[in-house]
Amino acid sequence: MPRMRNIKMLEALEGKLGLIRREVQKVMSGLKREIDRREGELANLRAEYSKGMELLGGKGRPAAQRAARRGRRRRARALNWKQVFSSLPARFTLDVLSRHPSAGKRSKPHLYAIISRWKKERKITKDASGAYRKLEGGPAAKRPRRAAKPKPKASAAPKAAPAKPESPGA
Repeated sequence: MPRMRNIKMLEALEGKLGLIRREVQKVMSGLKREIDRREGELANLRAEYSKGMELLGGKGRPAAQRAARRGRRRRARALNWKQVFSSLPARFTLDVLSRHPSAGKRSKPHLYAIISRWKKERKITKDASGAYRKLEGGPAAKRPRRAAKPKPKASAAPKAAPAKPESPGA
């Protein structure tokens, strides 16, 4: 059977916990009122913003549509790189390519890959100043062939064929 002294201590503790619990409830209800007040202000600001956008002729998107659009990425349209190449000057740099109206929307690594492909196809070459220069014939232009190696001169005396070793069974 519990002692009387322990019971009195528990009752005293419950009384103190009750006081603390009531204080916490007061603070929480104050916070709830403040949240409700600020949400009301925010709703008024959103309504004011949408009216302003209507006056300007813009369409304000609802927050759900904006969030959904942020989640998906759009794929870049296919680009006619032959057309981009033909529109470049005879000597160009990466900066010139990045300022191109359609190619400039691509990332720098993508543009480096395109330049690398053009080099491989022998459409361009890099000059001494670090810029790129178009080759005259484009992809059909090939590197000049190396001169054929001179054949060794044939001597006047024909060479004798090496002697074949005789087989023991013949």
